[in-house]
Amino acid sequence: MSLIETKYPQTAQMPAPLLRGQTVPPAAIANPRFSSQWMAAETLDADFIAEWTELAASASEPNPFYEPPLLLAALAHLPGHKQVRVLTIRDRLMANRLVMLVPLKITSTYRGIPARCAAPWRHIHTFLATPLVRADYEKDAVTGLKAHLAAEGIPLLRLHHMAADGPVSEAVREVADTAIATTRTFERAILNSELDAEAYLTASISKKKRKEYRRLKRRLADEGDVTFETPDMSDPACVEGVVLEFLELERTGWKGQAGTAIATRPAEARFFIDACRAAAAAGGLSPLTLRLDNQPIASIINFKGHGTHGDGLFSFKIAYDEGYARFSPGVLLELEMTARALTSKDVAWVDSCANPDHPMIDHLWRERRAMQDITLTTSKTTSAALLSITALSEKSAASAKRQIQTVTKTIKKSLLKRKAA
Repeated sequence: MSLIETKYPQTAQMPAPLLRGQTVPPAAIANPRFSSQWMAAETLDADFIAEWTELAASASEPNPFYEPPLLLAALAHLPGHKQVRVLTIRDRLMANRLVMLVPLKITSTYRGIPARCAAPWRHIHTFLATPLVRADYEKDAVTGLKAHLAAEGIPLLRLHHMAADGPVSEAVREVADTAIATTRTFERAILNSELDAEAYLTASISKKKRKEYRRLKRRLADEGDVTFETPDMSDPACVEGVVLEFLELERTGWKGQAGTAIATRPAEARFFIDACRAAAAAGGLSPLTLRLDNQPIASIINFKGHGTHGDGLFSFKIAYDEGYARFSPGVLLELEMTARALTSKDVAWVDSCANPDHPMIDHLWRERRAMQDITLTTSKTTSAALLSITALSEKSAASAKRQIQTVTKTIKKSLLKRKAA
């Protein structure tokens, strides 16, 4: 019985699109030292999970969304997993060492254009899609990825929602002997500073705002005993408690009313629970809860991403009790997390995973992480014109999405003004 069969009985085997045991011949890869292979469910046993975990710890860029706890849970539960293939690349010279892993979704068209395209799988809860690549293997891994796809007749590779200034992105551009286009760039807030908490918050938040946040905390303390808690994640009972409290906070808020809370979607709830359990067991779950008289009124779930240049935290989700909205419990929780992260020796930085121009976190954290979407051809035989057409289509779609978001924001503001009047 495989690991997935053991942990997730309802997903006994991966879907048919996975090519069981198929290996691209070394001649198909630019450097025959490296081999590539699709992984099937029955091969994801304990030995492979151990290799995968070691790869994540040795990755040049941390990405918990492609580490075992989160990706296995997603493959077991979330919509779209039946179209996903997990590709691995190994170094034959170094005892077949695993040097790259990426879940890929392959489509027969690209925004209506009849051209096969592969892209790292981004489900609704994936906030970074940079492939897991062993440090110092970035160029070989990207070369092997392109060659593998070209050998299967897939002319386009879309690397989306990846860090723009990381070594993997740099390698993509350095080995780009084929056509390449950047179709989108954006930034999101990240906490990455050598300052202590007091100095950082003084520099990033105005004196007026700091005074207001202190006032809100005092007002909340008038309501009862205010505490911030990070329970023992090695205790399964504590993990269950944190998960259930978060789900309930989110469900009883506006997301529950809108039907977007995790608890209102069974598949997402199963994914979230299994991911948190597995991450906690691996030392990768880092929640923080704001309590009033021991009752949770705000909770944030963070996942740790591992890497050779230091571990990072990824702020997955935050929820709060809207009955206490006048005290801004979400902001108070973020301020506490900021102070703790800046004094922590376990994490180098915290990625907000937030949308660009986020109304809350962008005003607390000053640093920004550059993100990008890149589309490239996998071989020189693919027409550069095809890439130009697909890139134009991608940019047009992004522009249309921005226009819709702008109109939506305008309508919401108008409705709020009418309600206030």
